[in-house]
Amino acid sequence: MTKPRILVLRKMSALEYYYKHQNKDPELKNGHDNHSRNVELVKQILTAEGIKFDLATREEISESIISEYDALFSLGGDGTAVAGGFFNKNTPQLNLVSDDRSEGVLCQKDIPLAIANFLSGNYRIENWTKQDVFLDGKFIARPLNETCVGEDGLDFSQMARYDLEVNYNHYCNLGRQIGSGLVIATGTGSTGWKREFSPFPRTANWLEFSAISPVRGMEKGRGRYFRITYKKYKGTFKVDATKYDFPRDSVLEIKLSEFPLRVIVPNLK
Repeated sequence: MTKPRILVLRKMSALEYYYKHQNKDPELKNGHDNHSRNVELVKQILTAEGIKFDLATREEISESIISEYDALFSLGGDGTAVAGGFFNKNTPQLNLVSDDRSEGVLCQKDIPLAIANFLSGNYRIENWTKQDVFLDGKFIARPLNETCVGEDGLDFSQMARYDLEVNYNHYCNLGRQIGSGLVIATGTGSTGWKREFSPFPRTANWLEFSAISPVRGMEKGRGRYFRITYKKYKGTFKVDATKYDFPRDSVLEIKLSEFPLRVIVPNLK
């Protein structure tokens, strides 16, 4: 049987990324050391199994690069898993936690066991819902968590105005909306907005929206397609962690993606 070729997406620790190794805080140092040990552990396991692999950080990946591999190992925490999912169109992804300082709700914590399950075929694929986002007909991104819309930098401190159309089981023009902003989330993203959403399944075949501090308009709802026409002056939208300008009268379309994140999880016993 042909052995898989794997891309290991490793996070950059806070000590490495923000402080360039110039901060002596013991907590940062411990987190960095723990993460580094687990990077070496993954390398050792794959080398011992004769698996060809490459390492990369999130600044070094793209959809085309990931597509060249048979699997993507996300090694860090939830942020690294989401970053991998942002660029991952169709490659099975194994999410692993690499240090105790990282959030790991989306990840497996026992690295040797998770890799052993994958290599032995003791796993299944869960299809986690993603979004396809277009601005004025141009494809922008395929986020795993959410798309946010608001005014002037997206801090939700200023009023936003936009026209909202939604299609779930039928088309509905909700008209002019006024409030601090709008969040459209997947099931994965819903858990990060505890005041706005009740968590729903990561594999759901729908998206949910919630208005931020609504003044006039629909507060919450569900859909598979959204069309948002911005009607104020300095609009901004964000897909996962990346921000874009949203000019007045521009149209943002958000669709339930036909390319969910194919997550590797252990077989149920």
